[in-house]
Amino acid sequence: MLRASKLLIPLLLAAVAVGGVGLWQRFVFGKTYLAFGSYIPWGLWVGLYVYLVGISGGAFLVAVLYYALDVGSMRRPSRYAIPFALASLGGGLALVQLDLGQMGRFWTLFTRTSAASLLGWMVWVYTLYALVLAAMLVAMALEHRRALRWLAFTGFVLVVTFGGGEGALFGVLGARPYWSSGSLPIRFLFSSFLSGMAAVTFAVAAFRRWPADAEHEAASWFLRRALLGLLALNILIEAVEVSVTLYTGLPPVVEIYHLLMFGPYWWMFWVLQLAVGLAIPLALLASPAGARPAWLGLAGLLIAVGYAGTKQNLVAPGFLVPEFRRLPEAFVDPRLSVTYFPSATEWYVAAGVIGAAALAFLVAIEALPFLKNHEEWGSERRERRRVAA
Repeated sequence: MLRASKLLIPLLLAAVAVGGVGLWQRFVFGKTYLAFGSYIPWGLWVGLYVYLVGISGGAFLVAVLYYALDVGSMRRPSRYAIPFALASLGGGLALVQLDLGQMGRFWTLFTRTSAASLLGWMVWVYTLYALVLAAMLVAMALEHRRALRWLAFTGFVLVVTFGGGEGALFGVLGARPYWSSGSLPIRFLFSSFLSGMAAVTFAVAAFRRWPADAEHEAASWFLRRALLGLLALNILIEAVEVSVTLYTGLPPVVEIYHLLMFGPYWWMFWVLQLAVGLAIPLALLASPAGARPAWLGLAGLLIAVGYAGTKQNLVAPGFLVPEFRRLPEAFVDPRLSVTYFPSATEWYVAAGVIGAAALAFLVAIEALPFLKNHEEWGSERRERRRVAA
């Protein structure tokens, strides 16, 4: 077992145990111990759902580069990309399931979905994507390159669909000016590409089983430049969106941006989103030290963490400014508030779900032989096929 796995697995098991406490509170007491309310129905869990599902789609891009586009340097990272994508997708869907008021009725999204419902279509796309990921794991075990190629193309279409679809879920809400933007699907898609590739870069740096040979150097070279390009593109998209939005001067939107930048949680924007997620990784990757695996992995980790802050800064702030200014004063109740900070139960569950997803990834790369010993596994299967022929 890798040293990093030995260190992380006990911590992840502890996180899962903490999550168990939160799950017990959620199942027994419903939403009593959650910080949601009538004015802010979405919070930490929805932000993490968007985060984890987006990272899953971005991680899948690494597999597409190798299996569909024949980028040879991505051969080894692509092996980690598929189990990572499946684990993060499962974590994201688990969180949004727990966020439902009536969790037992989730199946109605399959049986009673309106053809005009974006959310209904997203459920089907997620399901198909999960099946593609599972099929790719089987094809990897069988070393079936042709099947992997077609599955990679199919999965990429689904990733683009739900990557933009997540943005559309928010962008079509015209009653919320902060979200209502035609550029939101593009922002979601390219930020997921950046964060997912960054997360796989960190996983490769922390859990690689292969030597630092020429192929590893080629993979590091490609990942470094891909992250630099995606970082530059995301900075450009965000700068254009913020500058144009603020220039229009819509009072509700300007007020929310003012709260983001100078309100109680200013550090989420300036420190987590901008410094940790963009500026520091950009400096690391652009410097000569950015070619070193350790610095490359650190930059990937920082981008992935900063991306979590980006999604939290998107979800809850959309509810901070009420549609009617006097509404919070007209009816006074703890559930009728436009302020939000996650409760202990929300933090417990979030820690448990993220810990379980990370643990599933580690168990996969440690236990599945075609992931743990993929160099020998592939050569042995090719040799058996050659002898059988």
